Amino acid sequence: MKKLNIRPDTGVYGTYKRISYEPWTALAEFVDNSTQSFYDHKKQLFETRYYKGLEVEIDYVEDPSVGDELIIKDNAFGMDYRDFQRAIILDRPPVNTKGRNEFGMGLKAAACWFGNLWSVESTCLGSNVKYKATIDIDSLIKYKNEEIEVEEETVNPKEHYTIIKIQKLNKKIKGKRIENKIHELLSSTYRADFRTGQIKIYYNGNLLEFEEVQPYIEGNKEWKKELDFTIPYRDTELAVKGFVALRIPGSVKNAGFTLMRRGRVIIGGPEKNYRPYEVFGPSNLYTYQRMYGELHMDDWPVTQAKDGFDWSNEDLEARFIEKLIELTKEYHKKAEELRTREKVKVEDISNQLTKSFTNNEHISDLEITLDDNEEEQQLVEQSIDDLDDDTIDNKEELTNQEKETPGIGVDIDGNKPISLKMKYRGKPYDITFVFDDINRKSEWLKLEVQDKENNKFKLTLNVLNLFFYPYIQKKDFLSVLAKFAAALIIAELNAYEIAQDGLVSPSSIRIAMGQILEDFTSEQ
Repeated sequence: MKKLNIRPDTGVYGTYKRISYEPWTALAEFVDNSTQSFYDHKKQLFETRYYKGLEVEIDYVEDPSVGDELIIKDNAFGMDYRDFQRAIILDRPPVNTKGRNEFGMGLKAAACWFGNLWSVESTCLGSNVKYKATIDIDSLIKYKNEEIEVEEETVNPKEHYTIIKIQKLNKKIKGKRIENKIHELLSSTYRADFRTGQIKIYYNGNLLEFEEVQPYIEGNKEWKKELDFTIPYRDTELAVKGFVALRIPGSVKNAGFTLMRRGRVIIGGPEKNYRPYEVFGPSNLYTYQRMYGELHMDDWPVTQAKDGFDWSNEDLEARFIEKLIELTKEYHKKAEELRTREKVKVEDISNQLTKSFTNNEHISDLEITLDDNEEEQQLVEQSIDDLDDDTIDNKEELTNQEKETPGIGVDIDGNKPISLKMKYRGKPYDITFVFDDINRKSEWLKLEVQDKENNKFKLTLNVLNLFFYPYIQKKDFLSVLAKFAAALIIAELNAYEIAQDGLVSPSSIRIAMGQILEDFTSEQ
């Protein structure tokens, strides 16, 4: 049994709970340590022959009887006793300050932020000793202990891992929304690691993956440009390398610059990308939705939490923005001029609906499919034939009109009707969604009742309606539109059922629709 002296002030551990972390930024501190350990000892690890790459497992375990706990495991190089001390004791930076764990505060700061009781267990490759220490913040503060016991155990020298277990949680990770944010933002943060094919990160058993974006191609030109410049800072030059590109379809959520440092994201991720007004303009511009890029800024100063750059002094950010304005002028202009119909896959719409309605407490017997039979597929194509003669004469005229108004709406790849069968509050519904991406002049929503007794009806939605176009570039917009339309129709049907003397109160439709929309978004 060893003793770690943790003087001078054990009370400092208790202050870490007030650091301005978010759950994903705190978790990233652990991942930073794991990935840096992997990179520092990559050659040695792969020389073991059996090693297939780094795996980091993050598990949040809910246990009402003893309390929730957070566990982070990795198969990186592990820690010898010197590194083990640095991981726990204050003011012990690592030997390598050019890596991701440069401050040497990440593990203890994030662990204390999450909970008041945590332990670290580790053994490094080639060592036959495993070390384990437990830090009880409440006990440290109460008794002002100056030493922590370190358990030692003999292990196989081929073993190498680190396990961090956090209990008595100050911050709990519960709910689909927060879990989805962790998935999205950790996947984005470690995108460069995933690209190597040598690193895997799991959250509650699910492998994190980053969805790459392909730049827009026009003819033989790919709208992607490499960037390489420097910004003067004090007595040095801070380098920036990366690219700017255009994306089609655009995305309010995912466009913008991702700012990276030492292979991981500092600023960026869904809804968090860097979009200074001077470069991108307001959110209703195409530039805001279509221009994106990655910029590597390895030597730039960052905050201790590594959730932003420390660039407020000496107009560093202002000079950075000025350079971006200069280098992205062509892409800004092209983003605004480009008039191409956005592409959306019908499978994505179907998957979004399925994801949204699954595990909804108000919905049962859910079945969502794409209608592949010829009769149903013709519904999409026939939407154009439903026009009045006064509106348009023939398909050819409409086709010519479409060519004259490029960029309106979306082009649905593999367009076919989506069949939604479900019980909503115990009542069965059979809804067929048809997305009209051909006829710009049709009504925004058309209802065809196919079987009134069984609530079977067809909804045709005009995705070329000009009102929808600013929002259509959001990946899940069409699924939201489908739910909105279904809620409206169900509200109308319910209003007619409770009507007195055949009179329907308009307010009853609004009230019912509001409740249905709430029900459609609730989860078990």
